[in-house]
Amino acid sequence: MPPIADVLPHSGPMILLDEVVAFDGAGVRCRVTIRPGSMFVDHGRVPAIVALEYMAQAAAAHAGLEGQSRGEGPRVGYILGTRELSLEVDDFEVGDELVVEARKLEGDERLVRFRCIVTRQGERVASADLNVLQGHGKEHPE
Repeated sequence: MPPIADVLPHSGPMILLDEVVAFDGAGVRCRVTIRPGSMFVDHGRVPAIVALEYMAQAAAAHAGLEGQSRGEGPRVGYILGTRELSLEVDDFEVGDELVVEARKLEGDERLVRFRCIVTRQGERVASADLNVLQGHGKEHPE
């Protein structure tokens, strides 16, 4: 798998995911370990709502990997809506390793719906369906 920075339109500290661990065209699986210096850590914890951004970045990684197969670079995406957001925990702790999955349910080149799941030690801790409008490339600075 390519480095996560190669498939996301983000850079530097705004890249919240550590790596892509699997991609099969229909979905992507990424990993993030919460570290003391990770973005959004406060007193050793990250609010669970940040899982929404982890899911969005996994969806962006999916789009980036699809784009790479066509010789394109990462594309900016915009979350248009979220359905059935479920947060099973209040927060994540430093040391937690999260697996973030995004599966493409339907869509075309511009409008896509992803089903996303975040797990910790095999247990679901967050999930949502994301509706994403995909841009034509890196349209804004990070």
